[in-house]
Amino acid sequence: MKAVLWRGEDIFTPGEVEKPTFGPNQILVSVKAASICTTDFHYADFKCIPPIVPGHEVAGVVIEVGAKVKKIRKGQRVVLDPVQRCGKCVCCKGGIPHMCLHTRHLGNSTTPGGWAEFVAIDEQNAHLIPKNVDFVSAALTEPAAVCMESFNRAGFRKGQSVLIIGDGTFGFIHAMFARIGSASTIVVAGHYDKRLARIKKKTAAITCNTHKNKLSEFAKKHIGEPGFDIVIEATGATNAPNMGMELLKPRGTLVLFSYIWHPEILDLATISMKELNVLGACRSLNCFDKCLKLMSQGKLDMGELVDIKAGLNEVEAAMDKLKKDKKNIFKAVLIP
Repeated sequence: MKAVLWRGEDIFTPGEVEKPTFGPNQILVSVKAASICTTDFHYADFKCIPPIVPGHEVAGVVIEVGAKVKKIRKGQRVVLDPVQRCGKCVCCKGGIPHMCLHTRHLGNSTTPGGWAEFVAIDEQNAHLIPKNVDFVSAALTEPAAVCMESFNRAGFRKGQSVLIIGDGTFGFIHAMFARIGSASTIVVAGHYDKRLARIKKKTAAITCNTHKNKLSEFAKKHIGEPGFDIVIEATGATNAPNMGMELLKPRGTLVLFSYIWHPEILDLATISMKELNVLGACRSLNCFDKCLKLMSQGKLDMGELVDIKAGLNEVEAAMDKLKKDKKNIFKAVLIP
């Protein structure tokens, strides 16, 4: 079958691989849309071993089911949660299966992902797509779900104020959820005026270009003292966590969403003196169906983020454009 292969360093090229086999509790899916995530650019940084078929944001149609599959049927439209669980470890049995210690994650060194014509996955990882949600939008359910997880981890409540540091795809989606959840104030900080303008138009967020304004002064002007209820770090910038903590009110919550490659030491004194909550948010727990429902209701418009649609043989050009034209582009989706 046709697929995209990561071949090491920053090399992604189309190729041919064997059609995936599937077990008795698994399904085989014909991929209709698979989006590109920023983490897909970091295989080498994570010291992964090539070749790998990437792709963990996937939607398609079920074409085969294993002998023990009970609920999913051939012909159904599904979106895939990439985190396949063992069901036996302390996390799986302790109510946080998304943090499974033995996960088989789509698009890693041992589990081929969805940048291909077909992908195999556990039945329990397939979620039915509502009739009025298209495949391209559905493929972005995974990034939506992990952003919803940020708000769940923070215990977000209607009327709270939210600062989102980062104007990329995840900054945009977090702003959408803040709007859906009726935050009292939403501030989004980033570097690109065009991105910030699109976020503002869609979410009514107050936006700050941190290349032109000092965030601390800008935020205090719009939120005042004592600060924000919640800050979500969605950029991966070295100084973002400490910047966010400075702008939190006492007992406020900092959510570390992005992977920070070169972190600076956290200001532990501020955490202590302001009694701050500092939380991680990774993957998602019971969020897929909720996100799909919001899409079906027209409250969560994931299609708004899609700026590029490309075939598998166009992956190199799509990824190059994502890297070089950040001010204009949020998401690229591959159509096998």
